[in-house]
Amino acid sequence: MKNVLVLGAGRIAGPCIRHLLKEPDLFVTVVDQVLENALKVVEGHPRGKAHSFDLQETDDLIKKVDLVVSLLPRSLDEYIIKKCIENKTSIVFPNFISSAIRDLEVRARKAGVTVLGEIGLDPGIDHMSAVQIIDKVKEKGGKVKKFSSWCGGLPAPEAALEPLRYKFSWSPEGVLEASGCPAKFLECGKVVYVDGKDLMKNYSFKYVPECGWFEEYPNSDATCYVDIYNIPEVNSIYRGTFRYPGWCETIACLHDMGMFDTEKKDLKNISYADYTCKLPGLPKETGLTQALASYLGVQEHSLVIKNLKWLGLFDQVPVPFNCGSARDILADLLLNKLQFGKNERDLVVMLHEFEVLYPDGRCGQITSSLIEYGRPGGDSAMARTTGLPIAAAAKQILTAEFKEHGVQLPVDKKIYKPVLNELAELGIAMKDNYYF
Repeated sequence: MKNVLVLGAGRIAGPCIRHLLKEPDLFVTVVDQVLENALKVVEGHPRGKAHSFDLQETDDLIKKVDLVVSLLPRSLDEYIIKKCIENKTSIVFPNFISSAIRDLEVRARKAGVTVLGEIGLDPGIDHMSAVQIIDKVKEKGGKVKKFSSWCGGLPAPEAALEPLRYKFSWSPEGVLEASGCPAKFLECGKVVYVDGKDLMKNYSFKYVPECGWFEEYPNSDATCYVDIYNIPEVNSIYRGTFRYPGWCETIACLHDMGMFDTEKKDLKNISYADYTCKLPGLPKETGLTQALASYLGVQEHSLVIKNLKWLGLFDQVPVPFNCGSARDILADLLLNKLQFGKNERDLVVMLHEFEVLYPDGRCGQITSSLIEYGRPGGDSAMARTTGLPIAAAAKQILTAEFKEHGVQLPVDKKIYKPVLNELAELGIAMKDNYYF
């Protein structure tokens, strides 16, 4: 019997762990900082065990298993991966592969260890589904001249009733971090750079069939995928994030106010209204609404001001902690306001667009889309589309179907084909359309 150690039992863990426990020759140990979370996802399964999270004990557990699945925050990835390499234990995780992790390539290969990252939804399904189409184009002698990809984790339309039309289906810290990261993409052969503080000001609108209109804004560095996807001929490449209309302008103004600052400060005996006034240095003699609207360059009756009021930034209510950063305050407000109700569904929307050129001179367009809704009272779409690819990839490594060592992305046919096939059997599949 093979042994798997799952680190973390948070929002996306359930589908991943349950899918692993379906395998009769797997024993799954789940570790979480909150023991109740681990017990909940194990559900008393005879081939499952729950532990509370302790880094030292986790180190000991790694030595005893055949594979580690890490669902921990990105900040712990490097530490856990180093422990896995030291103990010659392969690891699968959904987070982006940092340069520090990439630097572990030689050590991982020497240890005979597979370090497979970016194997969730985005990143993950986006990579695998894109490369699958690119490989098909290449098999016919074609070239990809333009590639664009978007993804969004959102509340389903009937659950998007709050002013910001957003709810957290994954880590709030991750959402805020991604909302301030710089972006880079290739447009008509030229590299375009967008500073993190201006990210939300660089949005446009995009229509998705069966879903409607979304705001979209650039996501991270798309230029690296020229090499990762092996498409040196591409002239334009772009990655973006979907949100419902109204999100970007409000988040852009929160950036301008300084609400994404991470410096910890004394917050004793200060109200939200006082903090909002103090942060950008607004004049006290002017009313807060008027002063903030003037500072942000918007009308007092604008949607942005109404959203900020709805969040609670104008309330004469004490900030609920004595020390913290502006981003801590914002995360707490957003998390309190933007929670899914008991029977509300989330929505995952992914869209790829390709422009391709074939040897006979034919030009064509290909679209590939994934629209996945959560299950009321059950698993969210985000949990299924993130957790199930991880479980499917873990099975490929455990059965030695995927034998590549070192730091790996899921762009090799030996990993993406069986994982995508298994996801399709589970009802998660991209819908492709070809236009010539």
